[in-house]
Amino acid sequence: MHTSRAIGLTTAALIAVLGLPIPAVAADSDTLWVWKSNANCSDTGPGSRTQPFCTIRAAVDAVQPGQTVRLQQDIYTEDVRISRSGTAQAPITFIGNSSWLAGSSATPGPALTVSGAQHVVIRDFQFEDAKVENSTGITLDRNATASYSSHLEIGSGNQDVSVTRSHLWRLQVTGGSTGVVVSNNSLSEAGTTPLSVTGTPGVTLTNNTVALGCGPGIALLDGSTGARVYNNIVDSHGTTTNDNRPCAGTAAATELLVSADSAAGSVADYNLLRAKDGGTPYSWAGADYPTPEKFLAATGQGGHDLMVDPKLVNAYGAHLSDCQLVGGKPDPNTCSPAIDSAKSDAPGVLDTDLDGHTPVDHPFVANGDAGYLDRGASEVADELYYSTRLTADHTWAPSGTKVTFTAAAGSKWKDTLHYTFDFGDGTTETTSSPTAAHTYQAACACRPKLTVTALGGGQATATLDNAFKVTTPGPLTAQLTTSDVRPTKTDWSADAPLTVQADAANAVAASPWPVTDIRFDFGDDSWKTVSIDGTAKHTYKAPGDYKVTVTLTDSQGRVATSSLVHRVHYLAGRYTTVTPYRAMDTRTYQYPVSDVLPRTLDLSSWGHPENREMSDGMTAVVLNVTATQATKDTFLTLWPSGQPRPTASNLNIKAGQTVANLVTVPVGYNQSVDIYNHSGTTDVIVDVLGYYQPDTGNRFSPTAPSRLLDTRPLNGTADTRFTQDEAREVQVTGQAGVPNSASAVVLNLTATQSTTGGYLAAYPHGHKRPGISSLNFTAGQTVANQAIVPIGFDGKIDLYNLRGETQVIADVVGYYSYDGKGEFMPVAPTRLTDTRTGNTPLGARAELAVQVGGTNGVPSDAIAAVLNVTATQPTAAGFLTVWPDGQPRPGTSSLNFLAGQTVPNHVTAPLGGNGRTRIYNHAGSTHVLADLSGYFTNG
Repeated sequence: MHTSRAIGLTTAALIAVLGLPIPAVAADSDTLWVWKSNANCSDTGPGSRTQPFCTIRAAVDAVQPGQTVRLQQDIYTEDVRISRSGTAQAPITFIGNSSWLAGSSATPGPALTVSGAQHVVIRDFQFEDAKVENSTGITLDRNATASYSSHLEIGSGNQDVSVTRSHLWRLQVTGGSTGVVVSNNSLSEAGTTPLSVTGTPGVTLTNNTVALGCGPGIALLDGSTGARVYNNIVDSHGTTTNDNRPCAGTAAATELLVSADSAAGSVADYNLLRAKDGGTPYSWAGADYPTPEKFLAATGQGGHDLMVDPKLVNAYGAHLSDCQLVGGKPDPNTCSPAIDSAKSDAPGVLDTDLDGHTPVDHPFVANGDAGYLDRGASEVADELYYSTRLTADHTWAPSGTKVTFTAAAGSKWKDTLHYTFDFGDGTTETTSSPTAAHTYQAACACRPKLTVTALGGGQATATLDNAFKVTTPGPLTAQLTTSDVRPTKTDWSADAPLTVQADAANAVAASPWPVTDIRFDFGDDSWKTVSIDGTAKHTYKAPGDYKVTVTLTDSQGRVATSSLVHRVHYLAGRYTTVTPYRAMDTRTYQYPVSDVLPRTLDLSSWGHPENREMSDGMTAVVLNVTATQATKDTFLTLWPSGQPRPTASNLNIKAGQTVANLVTVPVGYNQSVDIYNHSGTTDVIVDVLGYYQPDTGNRFSPTAPSRLLDTRPLNGTADTRFTQDEAREVQVTGQAGVPNSASAVVLNLTATQSTTGGYLAAYPHGHKRPGISSLNFTAGQTVANQAIVPIGFDGKIDLYNLRGETQVIADVVGYYSYDGKGEFMPVAPTRLTDTRTGNTPLGARAELAVQVGGTNGVPSDAIAAVLNVTATQPTAAGFLTVWPDGQPRPGTSSLNFLAGQTVPNHVTAPLGGNGRTRIYNHAGSTHVLADLSGYFTNG
């Protein structure tokens, strides 16, 4: 009958139970594969690795002598009957790979049956009931039974069957067989005899560990004469209900029982018994013996048997207790007497034990009179700790250098280890010394490895903690490259602009000896950077040409240097709008900007925690700058912190006047901008609108200046001026050359005929109106300011007028989009033209060509420029128009002025094919200044 099919262990747990490594894979031509869970499995296929059999039954039917059937670890719910045969020279082998053969609940009988077969090896299975009958040359090795009630039966009609190195609940040899060998097994049965032999003469029972329950441990019955019983441990620990065995009270369980009709010719010796109180160590030919001495005197058997304290063998007897450590050293008085006391040449002794250990001569236990084999299924072996390490006095050296390797390994048994040094160049050395010296003959990328072997065959491995390199002898040379660092993020951890990476890694890697010191001098008199891997980053305060030098020093004290000149510059970027926020307002909690010291504006995300949209990788920022309450006529200049102040101006202010201008300025050291006031004091308000950064944001596309909105009554149109507190939607996309893909529009906003002072705000439609202005004006003033306005829902923006009434003009000069053309290259403010030089003002209806592309470092293929255009000393009210050279002048204005005023405006100026822009003066004469803040090139 089948025993229980309940799953007792997972397949993963089987490996832990068996404690055995998976054998090496055989060649496909000699192997049939079984894997029931494989999607490609087929019982009609070839049984190959790629198309395995689904069932063991199919493999059994197909296997030939000399072949191996290999199972992928799984649970197989089928009954397997093996009747095919190999030969003595070419056996058939079944490798279970710790699979569980659970059997079929629909069919009575064992899950595994070997019947009428010859020369078959069955290894690494866990099964329910199994039986071998009428078979020859059968080996069952490293197997396990699944549950308390499952068992292995060696039935009748067998010849030369061996059961070895297995974990079994119960093994029954039931008669009519010859040459049965049972060696190095762990057996434990709850309710009856774990190892019983019935009617089978000549059986060999050697080095088994048997934990009995309520019946005898080893029993020879019904004419099982001529048995050889050696080196076994029999443990009667399980005779009470305290350990969940089905025993009622104390049972008189016999550890070794040999019936009267089995005693003839049987030999028992070198066994270890551990009879519990109330148990019977020996029952031989009908008589009981309480001690080995009385057993020997009466029968002549057991002359080397031992009866020991139960504390010296662990609870289940699977492993002997090794000597305990006292003061860090093994105490021989605590060692199990089963160690090194077995008969080494007893019949049935194997080369390795239940766990794969070879016999070990324990260094702290005296050998018995028959060798140093341990009794029981398991050999006490040395244990290696996890602290195994390999070090070398040189981990980097040229060939021809003697390298000394040192092993560090811990074990229970000191001074018994062997060390195998694999030097990685095809040579090895095995020694009992923990050190080995080796001289490499050629450069190699070697990987030295250490294998430590303990007594019993236990091993631990280690490789060098550090990289190991054998190099080609030669001088130390320095090689240096430099590159601009592009920010990879858009947050506070991004690389700042003007950051350069110096790289000497190739020279470091090629050095014959390890480089111990790497120093970079970046040529700006700030500091030297020390690097470990041969690279270093450095952020400069200002663009320019800098000499970068690397100095290498190796472990031999040799020094080499290399230098080159790197041109530090801003990188082209794309535009990202942010939710507008006020970064400075000196009217509150600050003091006005004076002409004594510049004011530094921190634009990093740390500088303004309320706005985390800024990035430390930004190269330039777009600001709306307003000056008010100036005590003198003056001007403001904004430039990158840490760089020389330019002569250009961004705002020109009359005393008491409020002036606003859009400013695009590169960021300087620590993402900051400096603000300079020429005379007196003035309050300054700075609103942040967006920033440029490489590889993120939107590109700029210039358009021919085109009017988007004009509320004045011209040529019969209605007067649609803005009234007080009015917000008006303005359609942008689909108008004035702005496509639907545009995310922001560049407008020149003009207010005129205003009835009172106020301001205009431009912002994306559908968004909350920000608390900042885009254009400030006074009553009756005509004033312009450029604005970059994100486009909101339905392609619209909103324009808001704070108070009074005013006419509004909006001219489009370009837009930003993901599919746009240009990336922005910021430059330190640079003056391109100044008609005051030579006193040649621009006359009425006159034009001035300004060369941008091909000068001042601007490439000839630049498509647009960001200018600060200023009109000063005009003789009459008028306006300036800026447009691409070579194209018709548009009917738009870029800035408006009154006689005597000095008026600047931020102008995004498209360039003609010759790299020029043109400036037109409508009336009177005026001096014109044009300062370059940056330019756009095709990205």
